[in-house]
Amino acid sequence: MAEDRTHRPRVVVAGGGISGLATAWLVREALRDALPPHGAEVVLLEPDARPGGKIRTVSEAGYCVEAGPNGFLDSKPWTLDLVRRLGLDGELLRSDDAARKRYIYLNGELHRLPENPPMFFKSRLLTWPGKLRIVAELWQPPYRGEAEETLAAFARRRLGEEAYQRLLDPMVMGVFAGNPETMSLRSAFPRIFELERDYGGLFKAMFRLAREKRRRGEKSESGPAGPGGALTSFNAGLDVITNDLAARLGAGVRLGRGVAHVARNGRGFTVALDDGETLAADAFISAAPADAAGQFLDGVLPELAAEFRALPYSPMAVVALGFAPGRGVAAPDGFGFLAPWTERRDILGVLWSSSIFPGRRAPDGGVLLTVMMGGARRTDIAGRTDAEVLADARREVAATMGVAAEPDFVKIFRWDRAIPQYTVGHWALRTRVEGVPEQVPGLWVVGNAFHGIGVNDCCAVAFRTAAAITTYLRSNCMDP
Repeated sequence: MAEDRTHRPRVVVAGGGISGLATAWLVREALRDALPPHGAEVVLLEPDARPGGKIRTVSEAGYCVEAGPNGFLDSKPWTLDLVRRLGLDGELLRSDDAARKRYIYLNGELHRLPENPPMFFKSRLLTWPGKLRIVAELWQPPYRGEAEETLAAFARRRLGEEAYQRLLDPMVMGVFAGNPETMSLRSAFPRIFELERDYGGLFKAMFRLAREKRRRGEKSESGPAGPGGALTSFNAGLDVITNDLAARLGAGVRLGRGVAHVARNGRGFTVALDDGETLAADAFISAAPADAAGQFLDGVLPELAAEFRALPYSPMAVVALGFAPGRGVAAPDGFGFLAPWTERRDILGVLWSSSIFPGRRAPDGGVLLTVMMGGARRTDIAGRTDAEVLADARREVAATMGVAAEPDFVKIFRWDRAIPQYTVGHWALRTRVEGVPEQVPGLWVVGNAFHGIGVNDCCAVAFRTAAAITTYLRSNCMDP
């Protein structure tokens, strides 16, 4: 190594989103005990002027607006485990029970997603032939092909065309802002892939798992209207967790400092920064967006780096519309709605933010709507001005929800590369990414471009990566 630091190894992390911040802090905490007496130096490099990546909360005029993710599901343990370690339990904010009501905009009106069999058969969201085709999923044979299947092909094969267009298509747009015709089932929704593979079908899996839960005395919160668990955030917004992680890392976080190039140097790495400075590192973690990782890893992972640079992202605009008390806008009852592609709306959907977290996202009696626009099928969003985006958002909210009042509060967030798209072929890429530490010891590649786009996914990988790095450094940096 270029520096004599055998007594205290250095770990360099590129990327200050939730993946990088969580991994950096977990590594530092784990190595305090694993590498006595000094642990390890952890340096996190983030080219932006603020930590958090796509997680960003803006609080103005009594409104609390999320520019990116709105929270995480409490049915998975990883983010909650991290929250407990940080001592932020008292700041957690669980969504209102009414937020379980989710809607689809179809044929000029909002249809509530059915949450149980009676609601399913009474719903006008699907025709009777469409409902019967879903029921027939029970007798559909499982997929035995070798090729990676798209989400659209899976939905048509198991549930029928109508269910694909009216249920799965808007769900994929709501989660990924993506196009199901090109996205990989196994990468985007690995659990659904596993259910068919392991149980032979979705209904068969549902019945078997329900029996197993009853046998264990457990109650499932999942259902046809949405995933299990409740959307969870913090009283002051989701960036409470990223801000806390950055504060704990202290001087180890270097904002406005990006990575230009990474090179192998003996058993470690030389990390060249974009301002000309170089750092020696015993371990290097890329938690940057795929395109950035593809630039600075070209010297150590040339083939993978080219794939990283080619990985597509969907552009998005997030428009927050706030309506003060007395403006005649009633608080919607539920989570929000999505619009299928067949409706040809200029929005993906609307989150009813002040109803999801009552009393925390808008002034008392006020309403906050979060309009999602763009996506893989509407890439032209990147070329629209803010004035055009706002006009489109207001027109769509009036047409779909009947809210024609002028907002008292407006905030627009633009993301040219909002959400990575797990298109067909992504699972093979993910597998190769997981093999990087074997190919180049001391190097890890993480982030939402590879292992899942949700906060829970990023935290799960952070825990696994921290454990792997701890083992690696104990084996390689304990020489006297």
